[in-house]
Amino acid sequence: MPLAPSSLSPRDKRPAAPREQRSFGEELAHAAVLVIDDEPGMRNFLSKVLIEHCARVDVTAHTRDAARLLDDNSYDVIVLDNLMPDKTGLEWLAEQGRIGLYSDVVLITAHADLDTAIQAIRAGAGDLLLKPFRSNQVLNAVARSLERARLRRQNSVLRHELEVGRDILKHRDALLGTSAEIQAARQTIRQAAVSHANVVFRGEVGSGKQVAARMLHAASPRAASPFVCLQCYGMTEQALQDRLFGHLDPQSDRSVAGQEGILLSAAGGTLYLEDVDMLSAGCQNILAELVSTGRYSPVGARRSLGFDMRIICSTTRPLGEVAASRMFRADLFYLLAVVEIALPPLRRRTADIIELTVYFSEMLSQRIGTSIPVFSPMARRRFLSYDWPGNVMELRNTVERALIHGDFEAALGTGAPTPELEDLASVERRHILAMLDACDGNRAEAARRLGVARKTIDRKCQSWGL
Repeated sequence: MPLAPSSLSPRDKRPAAPREQRSFGEELAHAAVLVIDDEPGMRNFLSKVLIEHCARVDVTAHTRDAARLLDDNSYDVIVLDNLMPDKTGLEWLAEQGRIGLYSDVVLITAHADLDTAIQAIRAGAGDLLLKPFRSNQVLNAVARSLERARLRRQNSVLRHELEVGRDILKHRDALLGTSAEIQAARQTIRQAAVSHANVVFRGEVGSGKQVAARMLHAASPRAASPFVCLQCYGMTEQALQDRLFGHLDPQSDRSVAGQEGILLSAAGGTLYLEDVDMLSAGCQNILAELVSTGRYSPVGARRSLGFDMRIICSTTRPLGEVAASRMFRADLFYLLAVVEIALPPLRRRTADIIELTVYFSEMLSQRIGTSIPVFSPMARRRFLSYDWPGNVMELRNTVERALIHGDFEAALGTGAPTPELEDLASVERRHILAMLDACDGNRAEAARRLGVARKTIDRKCQSWGL
């Protein structure tokens, strides 16, 4: 299980090699490699070849020293000689696999017989180099290992997305709208994105918290790395550890043992914890230890790894209040809520309803293959006067229903619920729109009945998108 190159700290990385030196792959310039060989001449040769193309190269003559290096550092690839004085490379590899080995391995051997190849595969080696070999063969072997690791990580992340069961496309739309409330939220997201600080998004169900989280990730220095979503509601401690840390079966061959967790396969990226306030006390303890120590161990392993992911959380309740009620660990709250961003409900940004309706109509009509029905003035007024308790998610579903049935006016049904308590602006909007409906959209007549100027009605309608 290779460790992602992005898990190296910035101080461990050297400047990338010039473009003409990158014929062996872009990832090679950022790789950390450990060379284990007891022959001084071979160590020097491998070191000189690799140091010109890799970010970091460590060499050692003894497997015992190599084990200590693995305890303290993260390596993407290990170049290992099979014939060693104290034990063979394959024996050492099998031993480390039982402890926890997270790097791809290139095995050097002078005897490429079938038995050695089978043992190498069982021990977890990804490639064999037959002595004597040239420098480009070494570089190609390391580059192949990095490419396999990259593909394995991508497959792991995609598999997780499928297990979560998300409609990925639905959650990749930017936060749309021109209202002052949503513009302020976008500005705060842009400011938070430039740092690596943990962020908490607070908002009602359907207000676009995951969309905002993806938007922040896309604008951050981690944009090229994965964004992984984890639903916290109903998560058990065992499930959380398996998902985050992965697990290792010490009794099995390393080639088939265990499964990478999110923290390894998506290292360098962003972990989105949805409904973090719903985590059990035991899960909160696991998360608090991870964030505070910055290290973790896969289940069944005896060697730890460095934690390198940004955490973005979402909650429908103010997390500080949940912590104050002792339903959430106070120290974990402070670790996670470095930046807190509140997303406004749709009823507080009425000016965006029409824009969102048009956007969803165009997007969904192409996806489901239907035409867009007429969005009549009556339908517009109904959409604007409705309270949208499900926020943007409910609006999207309502538009999809309208496209399927070919009617926007009937999409909301007849019993649109209204809240018991509304602010003054909502009451005013609802009353004016109801009067416009009673006057069949005649603004002059509505203004006369309401006892206000026609310009007042025009100005209000313009602010609502009518």
